[in-house]
Amino acid sequence: MKIYISSTYQDLVEHRGVVDRTLRRMGHDVIGMEQYVAEGNKPLERCLADVRLADLYVVMVAWRYGYIPNDQPPPATPGALSITELEYNEAVKVQKPILAFLLDPDTPWPTSRVDAMSTEPHRGEAKPGSNIARFRSMLGTNYLAGMFRTPDDVASQVAAAVAAQGLNRFMVDRVLVQTSVSAGGMGGFGQGQALFDTTIGDIKKMVKGAGSTRAIVIDLGDGDLWWSTRLFLLSSLLDALTGVRQLVFRDASGGFCGMASPSGVLDRFSAAFPLCAKFLNELRQQEASLDVERETDRQLALWSVVHTPPTDELQAKVGIRAALLQQLLGERLITRCIHVDAQGLTMAQVQQIVESPLADVPVDRLSGDTPVPDHVLQVVDRDSFALELAREWVKSGLPRNPIR
Repeated sequence: MKIYISSTYQDLVEHRGVVDRTLRRMGHDVIGMEQYVAEGNKPLERCLADVRLADLYVVMVAWRYGYIPNDQPPPATPGALSITELEYNEAVKVQKPILAFLLDPDTPWPTSRVDAMSTEPHRGEAKPGSNIARFRSMLGTNYLAGMFRTPDDVASQVAAAVAAQGLNRFMVDRVLVQTSVSAGGMGGFGQGQALFDTTIGDIKKMVKGAGSTRAIVIDLGDGDLWWSTRLFLLSSLLDALTGVRQLVFRDASGGFCGMASPSGVLDRFSAAFPLCAKFLNELRQQEASLDVERETDRQLALWSVVHTPPTDELQAKVGIRAALLQQLLGERLITRCIHVDAQGLTMAQVQQIVESPLADVPVDRLSGDTPVPDHVLQVVDRDSFALELAREWVKSGLPRNPIR
């Protein structure tokens, strides 16, 4: 990751150096004033541009507020904010992940490095030290700031927090839900559209596309998007022809409302619906094909035979909604998942994934900063995730104690 290190310089030069070396040993690209060279851009412009380019913003604050430039971007008043606070504001503006670290108030510190005790002029302050006190209070209030005492202490804390942030990014990227199946996406199949050539073509395309995908999202809406009969048929095709292990169900609000395997749907629906049981029994009496297209044709042909009048599908179907799904599937429906807010996965949630009794762990992640954020449903392979997690810890050389 590209990591921007923000702080005052002279009072924290040793701390910056240790943090810089630690992060580089972890394989990160560190951006800071140490790397700046003489160029045409003004210092403030360069600093803010680098904040925008970074993947992660780290700010360390002791008792100095820092240099206050006159050329401040609006709406700041000229001579009002230090470069450090302007960098922080830019990180907030462009929604960068922010890690904040404050010098422990009980740490012995030279008076020459404390604004309130300095004889240097402080522009924009009613009294010396008021700006740094305000800035520290804001960081401590807005973030779970780490408290450091020594250069090695802050380097260790920064490394652990950056590793956790890296795991968050890794987690977001490990999305096994690659195919979203809905009535709209399959030509009305879920709502019972007749199995004409166009609909059959959509089904075959979906089955081939699913392939090795291990989880598929099913949008239930208010019970108007999927018939019980069509969810059963879909489960039969997925179970026979794909590597799909889980169906992840989304309710009308877009959030997670349950997860079940295709075989679980077949088992419980065949117990609840006679026509589903008849189809499954006759299907198993016939010889299956390993060819995707031929097996799809076989199942669809049998489906049409089983659901011809007087045993019509229109008479047998039930609109599937979240509450009914739970009633039908019972213990075969997994209703608990890990809810991740827009700030990302916490280390406590990482531990929940690793220690989960489920091989496939459902995650409902909120994304976006709109009043009604989007739900991104994911399924994490617990064992693969734990293996990658261990590799990350070994690579970073960090202790395995979970970060709270």
